[in-house]
Amino acid sequence: MESVLDMFKELLSQNWLVILILVSVAAYIVYLSITKQWTKVREFAYQVMLLAERTFVDQDGKMKFDFVVRMVYKYLPSWIKIFFSEEQLRRLIQEWYDIAKDFLDDGIVNDSQTH
Repeated sequence: MESVLDMFKELLSQNWLVILILVSVAAYIVYLSITKQWTKVREFAYQVMLLAERTFVDQDGKMKFDFVVRMVYKYLPSWIKIFFSEEQLRRLIQEWYDIAKDFLDDGIVNDSQTH
């Protein structure tokens, strides 16, 4: 009598290409959904950054940043929060802010803000 493990091994060996294709397609779909989700999160973060700039006085940079992080973290879907901490989001928002600021100075993302 053949064991379940042997049957599983045989199934894998006979259908490895189909299984590989299915796993690849599933991984690609997950990748697309995550990148599209991050695009929405980034766009929302930029909107909240503009709101913070218009709402808070210029000297309140830390308050603005904390406001943006809190608002964007609340916006994140629950399944992303499982893998992504508020501190990681804080670093990502700082990166997005630096890129936006760099683009706004001369219309090109070229690290001109850091020089």
